[in-house]
Amino acid sequence: MPTHTAIASTAKGQFDAIQAETETPGAGQVLVKVAYASMIAFDTYITDAAYMVEEHPVVLGFNAAGTVMEVGAGVTSLAVGDRITGFAVYGQGRKDGPKGTMQEFVVLPHGQCAKVPCNVALDGAATIPDNFITSFYTLFDRLGLPIPPSFPAPTPPPNHATPILVYGAGSTAGQFALQLLRAAGYTNVVATASPKHHAFLKSLGATGVFDYNSPTLATDIARAVGGDGKVALAFDSITAHGTLARIAQVLSPRGAVALLLPIKEGDTVAVGDAAMHFEIPEGRNPFPPETKIVYVRTFLYGQNEHLRDNLMPKILPQLLAAGIIQPNRVRLLDQGTLKERVATGLDLLRNNKVSGEKVVVKVA
Repeated sequence: MPTHTAIASTAKGQFDAIQAETETPGAGQVLVKVAYASMIAFDTYITDAAYMVEEHPVVLGFNAAGTVMEVGAGVTSLAVGDRITGFAVYGQGRKDGPKGTMQEFVVLPHGQCAKVPCNVALDGAATIPDNFITSFYTLFDRLGLPIPPSFPAPTPPPNHATPILVYGAGSTAGQFALQLLRAAGYTNVVATASPKHHAFLKSLGATGVFDYNSPTLATDIARAVGGDGKVALAFDSITAHGTLARIAQVLSPRGAVALLLPIKEGDTVAVGDAAMHFEIPEGRNPFPPETKIVYVRTFLYGQNEHLRDNLMPKILPQLLAAGIIQPNRVRLLDQGTLKERVATGLDLLRNNKVSGEKVVVKVA
């Protein structure tokens, strides 16, 4: 069987370029020649801490953008030559799991791929799948907002003025959340981010953006949302103990908060050697008992059959073609060898040097 170059975690704290088999797509799958793959904090968790890894090597990467080279039996939605962006649902750390995307060729289920319209560049397309899926799944499944019959929503939802907070909206997930809420017709969406991102996030749909380091954050949000000064729904795209405490100050006691897992120590997505949790540890919950806490594991989005069958192959291409969703800003790594590019990306992520953009590696 032919082989190609892939970048994989080979042991805890180590990664390298390896030769991976270039597989033939099976039924319902497509073979993609990867042009670009993006990197996220989870890649550092895998590399540095062997987080959720059962065995090595583990090919890094969750998002790919490239060209379909071959289609398996039963695939009618995609054809050879199509430009696509795809998502590898987590499983890289298991022998029977899907392969990561940081490699020259990858086989993906066709339902986890979306056609990329000509108005979207492939490097930008590589920023989309994981956090677009995360935001859509969080809002319209985990927090229970109704999915509009079409985007943009033909009429505002009945609760369109409900105060909603997107915490860490400068993150790539936060940016997609704002765009989706605007497209769904919500009109009272506030956000937190570094000041340098405020104007951009307002252009994506936030009605107010506030510095999460401000000592008057709770007061500022209360003034912006009106009513009793509390938000009914909150989406924490950072999810660290520091962010939970700030959200608890502004969330209605009977509100709902969605936490993008894992829960980290401190205030950022960078973790180092610190522990990570899949639920709030005992004795550290800042929310009252009546608050609804929902945990978000993006890799489980396919348990919602509607999202599994429609989100990537149907909904995302329509949103992109209509310009309703725009990719994240790209931090392109295209110098040096593929391994050197990935090393640079890991360093940027583990040291929290990425803000308001997504690390994208040129693969081929």
